[in-house]
Amino acid sequence: MAAKSSSAGKISEVREEAAAVKRRGSPVQPVMAAPPPAPSAPPASGAPAAAGNGKLSAEEREAQTALAAAALAEAMATRDLPAFYRVFRAGDLAILPPRYYSRDPRGLHAACFEILRRFGSISPAVGVAIFNHYAVSCTLSTFPLRNNATLASRRKALLASLIAGRTLVANTTSRVHSDKVESYGCVARHEGDGFHISGSAAYMSLATESELVLVFSQLEGEGFAIFMAPLRDNPAIQIGPFLFPNAMVDSDTRSVTFDCHITPENMLRVDRTIAAFQVAWHQALFPAPFLGAAARALEEARKFLRSVRAANDRPLAEADGVVADIGRLAIDYRAACAMVLQAGQAIEAVARRPSLPEFMDAYHLANAAKHFATRVAEEIVTAVRRIIGGRSLAGTHPMERISQEVMFGPLGGEINALIERRLGRLALGENEFLSHRW
Repeated sequence: MAAKSSSAGKISEVREEAAAVKRRGSPVQPVMAAPPPAPSAPPASGAPAAAGNGKLSAEEREAQTALAAAALAEAMATRDLPAFYRVFRAGDLAILPPRYYSRDPRGLHAACFEILRRFGSISPAVGVAIFNHYAVSCTLSTFPLRNNATLASRRKALLASLIAGRTLVANTTSRVHSDKVESYGCVARHEGDGFHISGSAAYMSLATESELVLVFSQLEGEGFAIFMAPLRDNPAIQIGPFLFPNAMVDSDTRSVTFDCHITPENMLRVDRTIAAFQVAWHQALFPAPFLGAAARALEEARKFLRSVRAANDRPLAEADGVVADIGRLAIDYRAACAMVLQAGQAIEAVARRPSLPEFMDAYHLANAAKHFATRVAEEIVTAVRRIIGGRSLAGTHPMERISQEVMFGPLGGEINALIERRLGRLALGENEFLSHRW
């Protein structure tokens, strides 16, 4: 009874925050219908114990997601995104990974996937911003540690601070745009009892809403490492202008410059397993906002085709060719969602059996899922835009924003050309094709 009372109180808090930011008279766009909750999995060994008591039920999570989605639709109409972030922080959604799902990677992936898909059905760009927070906090919460009490203690303290402060986390790989693929703009060096990181990164999403940043940077002469630093009001970190001043502006993606000292406890050396795991989480969640955009496009197609009539006065939705065309798009959509959710299952396998083959299987599957699902999402939006016609680009039509933002899917995350070559080399290697975990 106490748990139910606490949950009801939390939903009430979210409702109050949503009501506080609501502007009378501004239109609220419809959002994607909620899907059935994914089954939860038993705890994975080696993961940290949840910091909170019990679990957030699917019903509670969906209620909070619906309120946050309504706040996002309102914020897009009024151009007041800080209002949405206040609602997002007010409930449990911002602290979902460390508080409720640290011992259930598969359930965590499924929960974050649905939230991001819901937000992406309203604004793929905002979905990308929230994705960055989830990708980092999911990686921190679920990476399997073995026989490393010091690192486990540091993680426990960090996750507790994220929960207590309802902290949003940004991240950057410190890549820059140059004439060479995979160029990095930051370097870290040993300095006194810690490290000094300097240089710039071309892009960091959720830049002005986050309190903390994780930087993936070269440690001079020693490979790569992850550095953590406070972001807000930090004079040693300069947040630059928007990288995307028009399309994707609501992802809050900006350039960033570092010139700061990092203490030893805020640095983690990156080996092959850590690198593969963090990429797997990023790639397995990145398609979700764009699949939300594709779902919204299919909903707009449904409404259009049921309301517009042919010369015989029958709705276009009853024409056999139209039914088949939409059916093919729906098949592609379901296949893309299933592939992304399978990537979440591979992450679960890593948490249970942390071996290099499991890490690499999750890595390759997540990359393939990102490549396939973002391409499918863009193709669905393009097909629906052609069905609806010119009215889909009217400023008040949701397809106008979605059409501009969905094309970022294949361009973001890991570079598709590199994914194709990695899997191509794997397929053409010495081992038989059927020997791989396809």
